[in-house]
Amino acid sequence: MAMESSLVAAAKKKGTSQGKQKIPIKKIEDRALRRVVFNKLRKDFFSKAAKLCTTTGARIDIIVFSPSGRLFTFGGPSVAAALRAFLLDSLRRPTEPEEVLRRVGAKEALQRRLEKLRTLAIARAHELARAREEAEAASKTTDVDPVTATPDDIPARD
Repeated sequence: MAMESSLVAAAKKKGTSQGKQKIPIKKIEDRALRRVVFNKLRKDFFSKAAKLCTTTGARIDIIVFSPSGRLFTFGGPSVAAALRAFLLDSLRRPTEPEEVLRRVGAKEALQRRLEKLRTLAIARAHELARAREEAEAASKTTDVDPVTATPDDIPARD
């Protein structure tokens, strides 16, 4: 019986404690306390972000404005560099699948056109080299100066 009464007493004690309760989240009205809580939570938040970056290699950039309007940032190498990269990438990155396909198709078409131009440039370079060789050969067989010669000065070919 003594054992039962101690169990009942323990159960009653356990039932009377409020335990872990949900704390309602609301704005802190006291300005000084709000500033203290903001700074503590900001430091904790930045510390967790740093831990996440270090342990996983994730790239995290955070921009926070305090209730008084002061700017706090966290990031590496800098938040400005990350914003610049994000904005430029979002401008370059197509959002619709059709746009992706159009850009891929346009890129492939440009590559084909570039290859054709390369082929034409190589062929033209070979033509010019042959023409130069022929002009040098012709200048050696005649007494005509190739620089000052006119079409009438060059002898006809057989």
